[in-house]
Amino acid sequence: MAVNKEGTWMSNVGPGEVNAVTWGVFPAREIIQPTVVDPSSFMVWKDEAFEIWSKGWALLYPEDDPSRKLLEEVRNSHFLVSLVDNDYINGDLFAIFMEF
Repeated sequence: MAVNKEGTWMSNVGPGEVNAVTWGVFPAREIIQPTVVDPSSFMVWKDEAFEIWSKGWALLYPEDDPSRKLLEEVRNSHFLVSLVDNDYINGDLFAIFMEF
């Protein structure tokens, strides 16, 4: 899933579908922290993330500081992205970045 500040959303997961995400998987143990990402919660996360970048982190820097300008640019022109590779054995989540 990917979404920008304005709410332009792109995904290979349908609007009513859920994408299973799991952290904390260890040999011979149960899942420690399972969770899911769905479009509705992702849109809420988007609002929180862009708010933190623009009104939290950016305000830590003076108005003319390059770091503040970068955070403002992120808010105005970038997407928040959730990437999941469900191939635990042979997956290569970062291979997609080789195209760029």
